[in-house]
Amino acid sequence: MPIANGAETWERNLWKKSGAASRQDAGGRAREVRVRQYVPGDRPAIRELCCNTGFLGDPIDSVFQDRRCFADLYTGAYLEHEPEWALVAEDEGRIVGYLLGSVRQDFDLLLMRNGFPIATRMFCKWITGGYARHPRSGRFVRWLLRRGYHEQPHHPAPAAHLHFDLEDQYRGRGIARQLWGAFEIRLRAAGVKRCYGSFFSHPRRRPEAVYARYGFSVFDRRPTSLFEPEVSEVEVVCMHKELAHGLTRRTRVTNGL
Repeated sequence: MPIANGAETWERNLWKKSGAASRQDAGGRAREVRVRQYVPGDRPAIRELCCNTGFLGDPIDSVFQDRRCFADLYTGAYLEHEPEWALVAEDEGRIVGYLLGSVRQDFDLLLMRNGFPIATRMFCKWITGGYARHPRSGRFVRWLLRRGYHEQPHHPAPAAHLHFDLEDQYRGRGIARQLWGAFEIRLRAAGVKRCYGSFFSHPRRRPEAVYARYGFSVFDRRPTSLFEPEVSEVEVVCMHKELAHGLTRRTRVTNGL
C-alpha cells in the first residue's frame, strides 16, 4: 500500500499538531527529540534497543542471551518487508525510540514465515547444547515452541499493526505521542480504517492508560508465562483504535508482542 502525500507532508503535519518533544542537555538548554522516517542505517540501533528493553523495559539477557535471534524475531518482519512504515525517535543522532508498522493484510502469515526459520535456528541451538551455560535461555525457547502461540491475544482484522519501543528515561516526554501521531497521519492518508498493537502489562506497569489517551481501547488480553518465575501476573494486551467506522472480526496473531 503506497504512503500518501510523502514524508515531508506527514512530518510537517505532525509538528503542527503536537510540536517537538524536548529534553534538557547538561547546560539546562532544551533540545528537540526528532521523529523521522527510518533509514537502513538505523537497523542496528533498533535491534539493540529491542534487546535492551525486551524484559519488561530491562535488557533481555537474563531471560534469553541470544540477542541476534531475539531481535530477528521481534523486528525482522517489519524491517525486511515494510521498512517504509517504520519511524524512529532520534536525540542528537542516537536512536532512543521507534515505531514499526505493517499495513499488509497477510501480516499474520508474514510473521509465521519470518518466525519459522528463527525458531528452527533457536531449537537446533538448544538441542545441541548451545544454551547449556544459560538454562534460562533454554526455557525461553521451550516457551516459544510450546506456549507462545496460545498465550497471544486476539486482534481485529483487517487492521494495521504497530510495534513500539522507547528507552525508559525518554518516557513521559511526549515522544510516544509524536511517534503515534506521525503513524496515524500516514494510516489515515493511506485509507487504513483501524490499527492495533500488543504489549506486556503487569501490576507494576500498565501501559493501557497511555494507549487510552491516544484513543485506543482493550480488544483482548491473555496471561503469559514468558517471564515466570522472575515476574508473575504478566499479560499480553491487545489495544486497538478505529480510524473509521467498520466491523471487526476476531482472529489470532502468532507473535504480536
